[in-house]
Amino acid sequence: MKRKRSEFFSLHDLLTMAALAALGGVSGAVVSIIRAAVHAVVVLPGGMQFLAGIHVLWLILAVGLVRRPGAATVTALLQGAVELLSGNPHGLLVLLYCLFSGLTVDLIWLLLGRSDRLITYALAGGFGAVSNLLVLLFMA
Repeated sequence: MKRKRSEFFSLHDLLTMAALAALGGVSGAVVSIIRAAVHAVVVLPGGMQFLAGIHVLWLILAVGLVRRPGAATVTALLQGAVELLSGNPHGLLVLLYCLFSGLTVDLIWLLLGRSDRLITYALAGGFGAVSNLLVLLFMA
C-alpha cells in the first residue's frame, strides 16, 4: 500500500524557489538603487518604470519550474525579504509589492489552466508587473 505524501512542496521545489528568490532579491535591490540614482541625476518623464517589473521575471521562472500553486507567492515573499535586507530604497513597501506580484502571478497562472504556454507566462508576468505599479501608485 502506498503512503500519501503530506508535503506540498518537495525539498527540490523549496530550494529552487529559494535560489530564484535570492537572485531576484539581490538583482531587484541593485536595479532599484540604480533607478533611484539615475532618476536623481536625470529626471525622465514617468521615471524609469520600464524597470519596475523586472523582479517578476523570477516569479515566472518559479511558476514554470515548480509548477505548483503558490510557488510565485512563496518566492515573492522570500524575494521581498532579500530585497529588504539588500538595501532596497522602498523599505518595507517592498514586501507588499512583492506579495501582490506573487499573488497576481499565481492567480493568472491558475485562471489560465496552469498551462505551459508562452502566452500564459507572458500574461502572468504582465499582470504581475501591473500589480507592482498599482501598489507603488497607491501606497507610495
